[in-house]
Amino acid sequence: MEKFKTFIAEEEVKPYKLLILIHSTPDDPNKTGVIIEKESKKIDGVEVYQFEVNLGYPTYNEKGNIVLHNYDFIKDVLGDKVKEIHDKDGFEVDPDNTICMIRGSDEKVYRFAETIRLQNVPTINSRFTHMVCDDKWINYVVMRKAGLRQPKTALVKSEKTLDVLVNQIGNKFPILLKTAKGTQGIGVIFIESEKSLIATLQLINKLEESAGVIIQEFIKTEYDARVMVFDNEVVASLKRPVLDGDFRSNISQGVDPQKLELTDLEKEECIKAAMSVKAKWVGVDFIPSKNRESEKPYIIEINSSPGTGFINELNNINIHKIILKHFKNRDNWS
Repeated sequence: MEKFKTFIAEEEVKPYKLLILIHSTPDDPNKTGVIIEKESKKIDGVEVYQFEVNLGYPTYNEKGNIVLHNYDFIKDVLGDKVKEIHDKDGFEVDPDNTICMIRGSDEKVYRFAETIRLQNVPTINSRFTHMVCDDKWINYVVMRKAGLRQPKTALVKSEKTLDVLVNQIGNKFPILLKTAKGTQGIGVIFIESEKSLIATLQLINKLEESAGVIIQEFIKTEYDARVMVFDNEVVASLKRPVLDGDFRSNISQGVDPQKLELTDLEKEECIKAAMSVKAKWVGVDFIPSKNRESEKPYIIEINSSPGTGFINELNNINIHKIILKHFKNRDNWS
C-alpha cells in the first residue's frame, strides 16, 4: 500500500478517459462501475464512461476513432417500450488518452474488448488474464506451473475414466464438482458419492455437452479469503465465513464478510498468483492453511473483474480512488 499512498500524495494531473465495458444483469448488477464513475467526479482530469454492451453499438467518426453509443429501453408490464435511452453523441475512444476497464466475463464484453484493443487502447486486464481467469481448469494449470499450492484437481472428459480422475485427487468423498466457467459460487456442486458424481456429470453433459467440468478435493474450512492485488501489491483483504448448512463462502450468496489480517506468506502467495496470470488488478481467493505463518495457503482461483463490496469499509481505504489516481501516470498503462 505504501507506493499507492505516496502516489496519491504526489498526485500528477494528467487528464485521461476511463472506458468501462459492462454487462449488467439482474443476478450480477454493475455496482463497481457505478462507484468508480461516482468517485471520478471528485478527481480533476478523469472522465469515466460506462458502456453497456448488451444493446450499445459502435460507429466511427471523421478521425477514424470508434465511438460507443449506449442504447437501452424500458418496458411496461405488458412489454411495450415506454422510455428510450439513447446516447446519440456517444463516447470517442481516443487511443491518445483512453484506457479501458473490463467488467464481466460475457462474450459480448469480450467482443468489444477486442475491438478496443485493436484501436491500441490498453485494457484492465489483458486478454490473456481474462482468458486464464475465466476458465477454472486453465487457471489451475497456470497456477500449478507457477508452483502455487492448490486443491488437487482433475479435468473430467468421460465417465469411463472417472475412477482414474477420482483417484488422482485423493480417492476420497466428498469432493467438489465445478463447471469450468461460472462465478459467484454458481456451478459449484458438493458431491458425496460416486453415484452422485456420475448422475451430476450426466445431467451437465445433457444440458451442455461442451461444458468443461473439473473435480476437486474438498478441503473443509471455516472461511476463505478474498485478496485484492493491484499492480503486484496486496491492497486489501477480507474473510468470507462459510455459510451455515452450505460449503460456499461467496458474498453474492449472502455471506457477511469480516476483516482479515494476512500473514507475510499469504501476501507473497497472492502476489505470485496475480503475477502468474499477468494481472493488473485481480481478486485472489484462498483457503488458509492450519499454520498460516509457515504453510502456504490453498489458492482456489483468481477473479479478473473482482467486485469491491465491503473492501473499503473493512480495510479503511478507497480502492476506487487508488485505481483512478494510479492511471494518471501513463507509465502505469502498460
